[in-house]
Amino acid sequence: MFHELYEAWLQETENPELQKLKENFYKRLSEYFQNLKSEVKELDEKTLKGRLKAGELEWAGKLAQDLLKLRFKKIFQLLEAEGKPENLNIAEEELSIYNHVKEVSKAAENLLKEIVSGEKMREEKFLLVRFMKDAPAVVDANLKSYGPFK
Repeated sequence: MFHELYEAWLQETENPELQKLKENFYKRLSEYFQNLKSEVKELDEKTLKGRLKAGELEWAGKLAQDLLKLRFKKIFQLLEAEGKPENLNIAEEELSIYNHVKEVSKAAENLLKEIVSGEKMREEKFLLVRFMKDAPAVVDANLKSYGPFK
């Protein structure tokens, strides 16, 4: 798996567009790290094999971290280009992040349009709530707690 991770990292660094990952890449990478960590725990760190496995774990972690940074940087650049995810070599695990970031990006664009157009900003509306039964405390968007209610 280390070789596959290295190859994926190398392709991402050498090409400006997002590269296609092999199927279940992230799942297999996660399993690889689990196995590697358990091997490192079992081996004596003073032995050659122990030091080699620890080094492999360290380098695999650095490669995986750099690979994800490269891929997410490219995904964010795709948002600016308004690409379509089905044609972008986005892994299944990355697609939800892409969609969330796209929603945030659109919300920021809408806010900018409201500000620049001089439209009145949305005002907070209050709503009367009656508790018919005892209710636990609730937390608002600013993490302020209210209640519990009797």
